[in-house]
Amino acid sequence: MVKSVIICAAGKSSRLLENIDIPKQYLQVCNKTILEFSIDKFLLNIKIDNIIVCVNNTHINYYSDIKNKYSKFDKIVFIEGGNSRSESVNKGLNYLKKSKTDIVFIHDAARPNFQEDLIDKLIDNLSTYDAIIPVTKITDTLKKVEENKLTTINRDNYVLSQTPQLFIYSKLLGAHKYTKSLEILQITDDSQVAELYNLKINKIYNTEENFKITTFDDYMRFQSQKEINNISTRVGIGFDVHKFKSGDSIKLFGIIIPHNKSLDGHSDADVGLHAITDAIYGALGLDDIGYYFNPNNLKWKDADSKIFLDDALKKLDDMFGQIINMDINVICEEPKINLYRSNIKNNLSKLLSISLSKISIKATTTEKLGFTGRKEGIAVQVLVNINIRSS
Repeated sequence: MVKSVIICAAGKSSRLLENIDIPKQYLQVCNKTILEFSIDKFLLNIKIDNIIVCVNNTHINYYSDIKNKYSKFDKIVFIEGGNSRSESVNKGLNYLKKSKTDIVFIHDAARPNFQEDLIDKLIDNLSTYDAIIPVTKITDTLKKVEENKLTTINRDNYVLSQTPQLFIYSKLLGAHKYTKSLEILQITDDSQVAELYNLKINKIYNTEENFKITTFDDYMRFQSQKEINNISTRVGIGFDVHKFKSGDSIKLFGIIIPHNKSLDGHSDADVGLHAITDAIYGALGLDDIGYYFNPNNLKWKDADSKIFLDDALKKLDDMFGQIINMDINVICEEPKINLYRSNIKNNLSKLLSISLSKISIKATTTEKLGFTGRKEGIAVQVLVNINIRSS
């Protein structure tokens, strides 16, 4: 059974143009046009054989890049739509005559938020019907307006229709030929065409989240939802150790702490910033600090560890990420970290561009066990939580 899709994307978005001068199907949400959200859902379903996208040729500056993006998929074709929704669907149906299509989905490009499994649900429930459409119940009180009179209507007898709608191809083709001869001025969806042709229509109840983007508020609602859904939380762990050597101070978390020893390392040996850097790299799914800043490279001899941290923060920024919070354990017998906790937090707040409330610093010992217990060095453990934009 050949299954095809016609996506109506030739509209001029007149009701949205008060706020924005781009046809709504080409507005960007999370680096993707509204049209592409629908195309991708049908493209990812292995049951779909053909996808016909009806566009307005006056919009070529908007859809040319999208057309090029999908040019490697033989099943996707862009054709010129009509001056009305019905004309676009007619053109799509006629284009599909050579494809031997058995059933066809009709979908509005301005309804990008449907769930992928709705495609399968419609196919599975078409059964002996000529068509099937997704609907939602009306939850608000429904009233009829006649001149200055309001009359409450029993909402149980009414539903709101959505797309995608699924039809037996030959039946819908015949229905469109019939309604075209009736010269009806306004047909708002293809289930109306099917009704006028007395086709047998089934329905399934669907979520209200499959809303149509008609107004600017609708667009903002969709954008907000996608931005939230496009964010993932990740965790990274950093751990670093540096041994003591002779000296009169140590550098820790970017501040100088007076001490009777120093920390030994190829760079400035800031064990704290090294652990934080590795934690951020880890949360991003990247390699460790030694991969990006090889300790055998003389370029990094005595380097300020802020260079390493800045690189990790840039990579975080490149992925539209941000730090949620950071939990730090400093493990040593000396020096007494608690004396410098406030200075450390203030400096980290500046380095990381996050508030003090997002940073926790705890100092502990190993009860004089191991190398830290023998006062041979310092270990730092860091746990970082980040938000990043999903791929």
